[in-house]
Amino acid sequence: MRIGETFAAEIWKIAAVRLSGMVSENLYEQWIANLKPLYLDDACLVLGVANDFLGEWVESSYGSQIAEALCGIAGADYTYRLEQLPEEDIAETEPAADNVSSVADVQESAAASPAVAVAASSPVASPAAAGDDMLLDSSNLRSVTVNGKYTFENFVVGEENRYAYTAARRAAENPGVFNPLYIYGNTGIGKTHLLHAVVHETQKNNPRLVVRYATCEEILNSFVESLQSHRYGAFRSQLRDVDMLLVDDIHVLGSKGQLQEQFFNAFNALYSENKQIILTSDKRPAEIAGLEARLISRFEQGVTTEIYAPGFEVRLAILRNMQRDFTFQFSEEILEFIALRVSSNVRRLRGALMQLLTRVSIDRKTPLTLERVESILHNVFEEEFTSKLITVDDIQKRVAEYFNLRISDLLSNKRPKSIAEPRMVAMYLARKLTDSSFPQIGSAFGRNHATIMNAWTKVPELCEKDEELRRAVAVLERQLKG
Repeated sequence: MRIGETFAAEIWKIAAVRLSGMVSENLYEQWIANLKPLYLDDACLVLGVANDFLGEWVESSYGSQIAEALCGIAGADYTYRLEQLPEEDIAETEPAADNVSSVADVQESAAASPAVAVAASSPVASPAAAGDDMLLDSSNLRSVTVNGKYTFENFVVGEENRYAYTAARRAAENPGVFNPLYIYGNTGIGKTHLLHAVVHETQKNNPRLVVRYATCEEILNSFVESLQSHRYGAFRSQLRDVDMLLVDDIHVLGSKGQLQEQFFNAFNALYSENKQIILTSDKRPAEIAGLEARLISRFEQGVTTEIYAPGFEVRLAILRNMQRDFTFQFSEEILEFIALRVSSNVRRLRGALMQLLTRVSIDRKTPLTLERVESILHNVFEEEFTSKLITVDDIQKRVAEYFNLRISDLLSNKRPKSIAEPRMVAMYLARKLTDSSFPQIGSAFGRNHATIMNAWTKVPELCEKDEELRRAVAVLERQLKG
């Protein structure tokens, strides 16, 4: 069944943003930007190309990335295919003659830009640069376009992420003030958004600064390539000849002995000159398996902050923001339903919206009721839709029973360990198993949000030292999940 260009354009618009982070800016402009969304054929996005040569090249060179981008926003069953555009449409999409000359030219361009990501680095004089050639002629560098929507203005702030947001903003406005800045937390809750926002803000305030953004995986690939090609000097320059270094997923550095040595030296060189370093990870430095003690101490010597999964109010605000990208607008009731049930991370929230948008685009005659929304999302987010909703009251009652206490003991100011420790366990489980924010949990316990945040951090530390407490937390979590 064919669906019109509007929905195809909306899906391709989001996919194109993802693709812009997968390939270099030049190659994106030469090849991906010239694809035109035509229509949806059931779950297949049809893209128009100017000629067979372009279609074959895009398919062979970027087919897997296009498929990955579509899968990430619309589900694993979503596919695409290429069709030649009608002659009257070709002039709109055909690349300029000086952009595309031959396959050999494109291969040469691709070969010249493989590994470490450089975001918002301008080829201008910089106090950190040895000269313009460092930016213009670094064959190991790959330009990455940061996501234009990942700004501080578009970041939804709540108690769960306020400290990380504030620290990142301060680092962008006044580089070196929090150095290094280490942000950790689960996948898909805003760490990468903050890094991109720092790049945008820094380049706005200090356009002459050389800002380098890369994932640790890209740095690893570049390091391996530099060893193979005997271009180690270029690799060192990538990490050192900068004014600001931002590395996403630094936990990849664990157990990479040779690379750890190089990163340690680069870190020291940048830190000694007060060049801003910002790192993100899914773990605290000390929890990264195989990370050398000297790097752990370096990473912990600045500001370390955790970013937490968003609570209901933040999730709802994020969904409202996301919806601005779409022509089709979901009702507030549907957005609230998604925010209530899809609670693990921001990427899954976008995935839920895209699932619904895709279904609506295929079948616009059937009303989008809450029952239909639940049916559509249940298959994709089965774990979240089959788990029962747990309340703070449920947790207080279960914890009190387990430790032979009264609920009033948990809510009291009594400080004996036999009461204080179960109280912290209840606070910890309330944050882990419910959608309540830190202030909401604090209100339920008659405490402020800082007390709940302390329990959230403290209980895992206590469990590492106390096997009996670790068992108690595990048993309570199992019982509550039913």
